[in-house]
Amino acid sequence: MGFFRDISPIRAVGDLKTYWFDQQDHKWRFLLASLAATTTIFAAFFSESGFEVQWKRPEITWVTSFEPGRSDSEIAAENVANQERKEKLEAERLAREEERKAQYRRLAEQFGMDTE
Repeated sequence: MGFFRDISPIRAVGDLKTYWFDQQDHKWRFLLASLAATTTIFAAFFSESGFEVQWKRPEITWVTSFEPGRSDSEIAAENVANQERKEKLEAERLAREEERKAQYRRLAEQFGMDTE
């Protein structure tokens, strides 16, 4: 607890006053330059923040891609067509993937690597 006995706010203010008011004028210039730099940085952050003061309700644009008067049979036919298209695309993707794997296997064989 000897450390805290030696600390005094009054002595700290006196030390600060002695430090700043001695005969070195460059300290004031550096203080002003550092304050100007800090103020400039904070002003740039504040001006670039772009926050809006007042909240605005977002505009919603509803996009409808189906006719409202479709029958159940039309919906079912469209679902079947979409499912067929999805399965076709998935089969094409799997074929491309298998071809790529085959290419890598051929490349590995050319370099004498074990692929299993």
